[in-house]
Amino acid sequence: MVQGDALLLNEINSGGIQVPGVAKRILLVSSSGGVLLDLLALGPWWSRHHAVWAVVKAADSVSALAGERVHWIREASIRQPIGLLTGLAQAWRIIRNERPEAVVSAGSAPAIAYFVFARALGIPTFWISTLNVLTTPGISAKICTRLTSRVLLQQSSMRDAHPNGIVIGELY
Repeated sequence: MVQGDALLLNEINSGGIQVPGVAKRILLVSSSGGVLLDLLALGPWWSRHHAVWAVVKAADSVSALAGERVHWIREASIRQPIGLLTGLAQAWRIIRNERPEAVVSAGSAPAIAYFVFARALGIPTFWISTLNVLTTPGISAKICTRLTSRVLLQQSSMRDAHPNGIVIGELY
């Protein structure tokens, strides 16, 4: 386990979603690519819980999540508001059916709908700033970081953009 992973696990655990010996229902929300890799790097943590995924279906996500509980979701984009509305309906169904005790995402527009409902329902959320963003967060990040319980940064250079963020270091 790399240092960042250990720090993240400590941060998440101190956020009230870890009770020793008690597995929690965790919803991991992701698109494909690097965002998915960030969440997969947290395997030592989420594998101790009842993890379920809401992920955009792509070749890498299908192979990486073989054997996991997965809801395949549509790609969403800030530039396509109709897609965001569809994503809201899908997020509501998944959150209602899964009843997560925490929602974790490392980026991308699909997370917005899940963070909206999680906040409205009082479910803790954790936003992980992706490793490839060095100074300026994208629109999705700006929205999700306003909705999240905790912002976790892999790059200290993101402190200016997220002054309340906690630097956890690189996950992989």
